[in-house]
Amino acid sequence: MEFTLMLPVLLMMLSGLVEFGFLLNSYMDVIDAAREAARFAANDDPTVGSPSDLTPNFWNRAWTNSRGSLFTASDGRIDWTPTDAFDCTGVNGDIVISAFGFLSNSVQTRYPIGDSDGASNCGNYQSKLSDAFVNSKMDADSIGNSGAVLVEVFYEYEMLMGLPWITAFVPDPIVLYAYTIMPNTFAEPDP
Repeated sequence: MEFTLMLPVLLMMLSGLVEFGFLLNSYMDVIDAAREAARFAANDDPTVGSPSDLTPNFWNRAWTNSRGSLFTASDGRIDWTPTDAFDCTGVNGDIVISAFGFLSNSVQTRYPIGDSDGASNCGNYQSKLSDAFVNSKMDADSIGNSGAVLVEVFYEYEMLMGLPWITAFVPDPIVLYAYTIMPNTFAEPDP
């Protein structure tokens, strides 16, 4: 009798555990993709070209690599890999790229120039990290004059099971967010 009463509750808890296990796996994929894309973008020059240029440059190479990294990290479950970096068909989220030039241990320049929100691939999101936040995360004793690149990945995770006893308490989709900052010598300002 008691088991019959507890079985539905146990099944609800088990289904929630499975759903959030899938969500956690997707979040780890987003973290891996942000790191891989930042490593790639650390070896490219953000001072040449602008995000709206149709010719290959830092911005569309970084977006394309971020999409490929997301595809690889998720074993193909998150597929944002059209050949055109500006094609956002089927993209449920966004990739925002910024680069920084540090002079005397503080942000002097943020690329793209004049855009404090970063270069958004699909225009769905903007950078969550302000110049002040980036300054607060840098080690003032060791940074000096240098550059850095910031990759932010936003992914709208849609629940696989979408069970009503979960969606009643948790929004669907859930926005997963990860960022990575890597050194980039190309963004280093001239003193």
